[in-house]
Amino acid sequence: MTTEIRNWAVVAALMEAQGATNSQMYIRAKALAEGKSDPMPTSFPAAPFSISTV
Repeated sequence: MTTEIRNWAVVAALMEAQGATNSQMYIRAKALAEGKSDPMPTSFPAAPFSISTV
């Protein structure tokens, strides 16, 4: 488990403990903590070049 995935797992767990599971941030934290793709775009409208690979 990478540090980034562990951090997202902490965020997701804290949000669950507070009952804050109805937000896009929770959905993002949960997906990333489970090693899934990021469900949120990096920008809107989409950037011409991916900023996640920099």
